[in-house]
Amino acid sequence: MSGATALRVAIDLVLMPSRVRTLKAEPLPEGVPFLLRIAAGDGEAAREAAELTGKPPETVNAAAAFFIEQILLNSESNSYRVLGARRNATGAELRRNMALLLKWLHPDLDQNAERSIFARRVTGAWDNLKTPERRAVYDMARNARQTERQARRAGQSGGSSIVPYDRDETRYPRAVTAGKMREPSKMIGAHGRKRDSLLRRALLRLLGRREH
Repeated sequence: MSGATALRVAIDLVLMPSRVRTLKAEPLPEGVPFLLRIAAGDGEAAREAAELTGKPPETVNAAAAFFIEQILLNSESNSYRVLGARRNATGAELRRNMALLLKWLHPDLDQNAERSIFARRVTGAWDNLKTPERRAVYDMARNARQTERQARRAGQSGGSSIVPYDRDETRYPRAVTAGKMREPSKMIGAHGRKRDSLLRRALLRLLGRREH
């Protein structure tokens, strides 16, 4: 099925968290919307995932959430990636993914509201892409930044240079870039890192593995 690839990547990421840095710089795997459905509480998707992996629904649900937090909502993601989509995604696909992410972030599913800080990131990404006009402006600005960075890197190295996956400065309000407010990832700080560690340990227990 179309979501099998993303599901496998999500579960492998729990077992090998060192891959987070690599996956941040790679294109999204096929089937990310399937992970969004699982995280958003879609019972049918969770059952399909459990059948595919042989893992209980709570395990695949936690793995999907871990993937979303680490790969989609990290501080280096552009607006397409935040919404779990590639640049050629249709407006309908972007809207669907946005709705699934906000459902996942709803207090009914996140009773401790620990993920609420991500809601602004999701709504900001959607705001950049929700109409053809806004999307065109966003793409133009993103292309200009990437061209500028490539030229700067080439000048520093004295030759051509491959530009890594680009950071999306437009996701944050001006107060952030002016130094008046910290980015969401920095606001999470030690508490977020501790929660990620606890989540991973719980997932490893569910998967029957020991942390080395």
